[in-house]
Amino acid sequence: MYLIRRIAKAEQGKVWDVANLMSQLCAAYEEKGRNKAQVFVSQGLPGTPNIVYAEWTQEAIEPNWPSKLPEAVRTLISQMFPMLTEPWSVEFYELVTQEKLKERNFS
Repeated sequence: MYLIRRIAKAEQGKVWDVANLMSQLCAAYEEKGRNKAQVFVSQGLPGTPNIVYAEWTQEAIEPNWPSKLPEAVRTLISQMFPMLTEPWSVEFYELVTQEKLKERNFS
């Protein structure tokens, strides 16, 4: 199982606009079978401001072919990208489970 995190750095004053679009984008993928995502922001809290995160879990890391993108995603991305200070990024993490620890000879 993997945790996948999408990170979008928003322009000043646009973090909630980006969060709204990111939530809609995640919903479009969920309609196509992706696990439910959580969207959160770093606005008004200690840490780096104006960042929107979306994260979800998947059983496997699979390519996200452009030909299979939901049409709503294309539209939402075109609305979101002008509000970002840099291209968005993605992080991948493997979840640690008891089974995986046992496979690696940890108890």
